[in-house]
Amino acid sequence: MYRVHWLRYALDELQPHASHRRIRQRTKHFTHTIENFVMREEHQVLHKRYRNAIDFEGAPSITDCLFGGEEIIPSIFSTKTVSIYEGESLIAAGYFDVGEKSAASILHFFDPDYKRFSLGKYLILLTLDYLRDHGYQFYYPGYVEYFDPIAVEWRYFEERILNA
Repeated sequence: MYRVHWLRYALDELQPHASHRRIRQRTKHFTHTIENFVMREEHQVLHKRYRNAIDFEGAPSITDCLFGGEEIIPSIFSTKTVSIYEGESLIAAGYFDVGEKSAASILHFFDPDYKRFSLGKYLILLTLDYLRDHGYQFYYPGYVEYFDPIAVEWRYFEERILNA
């Protein structure tokens, strides 16, 4: 078990950056959907392709990440799916849970051939657009990890490293 520190942003305090505009410009020819939870075969295939390309430990499958196993079980969360397409091809996807006033990103993945488009960040921008449009107040994009150059690995953030 690892201790993690969740990040939370007040949506009305987030300001657009030049990097956000550049990402939106690079991705303007893509289309996207945001819908209630779906996991089609194309999502599973894309996640597997993404998983095979990353050099860090990620979720073994979508269902493992969202449901803790290989079976889809009823959830207390209202989960949304973001899907990004180039033409008919799914090139990125993500899942986020929504509550009454806040939402939390759970899983993002993309086609490794599209890495130059910053699709992970674009998924966050699309999620933020959706949340603002629907009156949410807070967004939890994930948790903090840091790169330990001595151990040459990513580690979970712990309060004690601030005092080291």
